[in-house]
Amino acid sequence: MEKVFVSPMTYRQGKNVLWNHLEDILAFGAKGLLVTDSFVYQMVGKQLIEELTIRGGQISTWLVENERGTNSFNYVIALGGGRAIDLGKALAFESNSSCIVVPTSASTDAPTSRISVKYQDGYFEKYDYYAQSPDLVLVDTAILINSPVHFLTAGIADGLSTSIEARTVRENSGVNTLGALPTLAAEAIAEKCREVLLEYAEAAVEANKKHEITPAFEAVVEANTLLSGIGFESGGLSIAHALHNAMISLWGREVKGSHGQIIALTTLQHLHIEGREEELTQYRRLFENLDLPTTYEDLSIFPSAEELKKVTDLAFSPEDGIIRSQSPVTKEEVYQALLVFRKNREI
Repeated sequence: MEKVFVSPMTYRQGKNVLWNHLEDILAFGAKGLLVTDSFVYQMVGKQLIEELTIRGGQISTWLVENERGTNSFNYVIALGGGRAIDLGKALAFESNSSCIVVPTSASTDAPTSRISVKYQDGYFEKYDYYAQSPDLVLVDTAILINSPVHFLTAGIADGLSTSIEARTVRENSGVNTLGALPTLAAEAIAEKCREVLLEYAEAAVEANKKHEITPAFEAVVEANTLLSGIGFESGGLSIAHALHNAMISLWGREVKGSHGQIIALTTLQHLHIEGREEELTQYRRLFENLDLPTTYEDLSIFPSAEELKKVTDLAFSPEDGIIRSQSPVTKEEVYQALLVFRKNREI
C-alpha cells in the first residue's frame, strides 16, 4: 500500500499576520465569500471586509446562522471557529474554489485539513473528505491571544491525542484519513506536537490569561493548529476520535463540552484501553491542571452501563478510527474501560 502526506499550500502565523498579508488573500481574485458567524463578524469580519474592499476586493458574506446567498466568488475565507471553518472548507472544496482559513482560536486542528465534519441537529453524522487542502491558512496570534482560555486548553487536548492515535495507526499498520499508510514525516510531526504541548502547555495558558504573546503561546498555537492538523490527517485517527464521534452520535448536544474537551476524556480512555498507565497518569494530571474533563460527569453526562454499550458499538463503525487503525482492541475491552470513567461505578 502506498504512503500519502498532505498539508495546506501556505501556512502563516504571527502577530498581526492577517492584516499584514491582505494582498495574499486578494491574490486569489477580486471576488471572495466570507464565511463566519455573527459574533466573529463583528469582532473581525467587518474590518476584514473593509480592508479588502479598500484594496479592490469584492467580498460578500455568509453568516452561518442564516441561509447562504447566491453571490459568485473565486475563493472562500473561512473565518472563526470549528463550525465556520468546516462549512467554509466544504463550500470551497465542493465548488472547486480556493480556500483561505483564518481561525480565531487555537481550539482545534481543523484549519489545515481537507476534512470537514458534518453534524445533524447537534449529532455527529460523518466526515467529509475532499481532494484538496486549504490554499492559505493565516493564524493571527494577536487575535488568538484574546480568545477565552478554554479554547486554548481544548486545542491542547485535541493536539495531545494526535501522537497517541497516530502511534496506534502505525503500530497496527492501519490507514490514515487519506486511506493510505502514514509517512515518516507525519509520524515525526505528530511526535513533535506532543513534545511541544507537554513542555509549553501550562506556560501558554498563563500567557493567554495575561493576554501576552510569548514564545510558549506561539509554540502551542502552532502545535494545536499546524502540527496537530498535519499529524492527525496524515498520521491517522484511532480510538480517541472514534469514541468522541460515538458520544456525539448518541447524546448530541447533551454533551456539555467542545470537541477538544470531549477529546480530553476520550484520550484518557484510549490510553487506558491500550494499557499505557504511566502515560495515562501523566496526561490525567495535566488535564486536571488545565481544568479539562476527565470523567463523563465533567461533561454533564451520567451514562448507564447500557448507554456505554451503545457508545462502544458506535465506536466500531467501519468508517471510524478503531477499524481504520486496525486496533486489536475488542468491544468488551472498550466497554469495560469506559465504565471506569464514571464517578458512579455501579452498573
